[in-house]
Amino acid sequence: MHVALAGLPLSGKTCLFTALSEGAVDSAAHPARADHPNAASVAVPDVRLDWLHEHYQTPRKVAVHIEWLDLPGLAPGRPDLASQNTAIVEHLRRADALVCVLRAFESDRVPGRVDPQADRDALFGEFLLADLDVILRRIEKVEGQLTKPLPNRDALQHELDFLQRCRQALEAEAPLQGVPQTEAERNILRNFAALTLKPVLNVLNVGEDHADRPAEVIGSYPDLPRPVFALCASLESEIEQLAPDERGPFLAELGLDRFHAPDVPAAVHGALDRITFYTTGDKEVAARSLPRGANAVEAAADVHTDMAHGFIRAEVVGFDDLKAAGDLKHARAEGHVRLEGRDYVVRDGDVILFHFSR
Repeated sequence: MHVALAGLPLSGKTCLFTALSEGAVDSAAHPARADHPNAASVAVPDVRLDWLHEHYQTPRKVAVHIEWLDLPGLAPGRPDLASQNTAIVEHLRRADALVCVLRAFESDRVPGRVDPQADRDALFGEFLLADLDVILRRIEKVEGQLTKPLPNRDALQHELDFLQRCRQALEAEAPLQGVPQTEAERNILRNFAALTLKPVLNVLNVGEDHADRPAEVIGSYPDLPRPVFALCASLESEIEQLAPDERGPFLAELGLDRFHAPDVPAAVHGALDRITFYTTGDKEVAARSLPRGANAVEAAADVHTDMAHGFIRAEVVGFDDLKAAGDLKHARAEGHVRLEGRDYVVRDGDVILFHFSR
């Protein structure tokens, strides 16, 4: 999974990137550029995986990871930065989801008023224009093709009609997510990597004086599209640089009960409509990410293609049942362990042992 941080200049994207990646990249020495963004692979926090690792005492613990991308800020209305904006948009297109960082802090070093809603509208406007540009270019191409006696005229005409509906939506400042689509029409849009089709999370970057009141800050902006998170990115990125045993006392001194940056990866995973299942063995316990609705064979393939090719059955127990029973032996005795076939739809939290022929 690839997730890009989007925002206006000086919104605090890099501070959030540092907090999320625990300083994996020295952004001060190597600032993100449009032609060379900073990237870091970060494990999604998972208390269920932590319990399984402690329970099975395996040498390795394998978490679900998200690749985070830090880019320069988009600058709407700046013709001198048009090429940079275009390069940034192309990186955003390649992401699976977007996290919009919105300035919600006062600072003498950052000009302009604090208005997260206006900043979000400015970013969304850029997304709309970028999608409209792609749609208009495709419309022009399809219209040109329809002037020729091609054998696929009916399909092209259907595509053109659909693209015209997309154009009308974008010109009305509505995202492509809201345009009714058949499966064939969804496939058309997938080729465009449209920004207004991607899951988007909004993060309010607050000042230190509001770091201990995230819920209050979120409540101040009821019109921001949900999900919305609030945190002080600069503060959390600084605390992340401390030794682990120093972080707790420092958080307590500032009135913070915990870090809030780790809430973002889990929310992104959910926004992508993915679930987590688990596998255990002598050498490792692993969390694995699947699209919601995937079956047991697809889950087996995520572990190893040999498991999918030789799939026989899956031995499944829900994490909550396993934890309540204490171990697999007692979970089996209590009737919580099930044998499922290849069409079984995997559920979030399933702990699965795959039986397969080699």
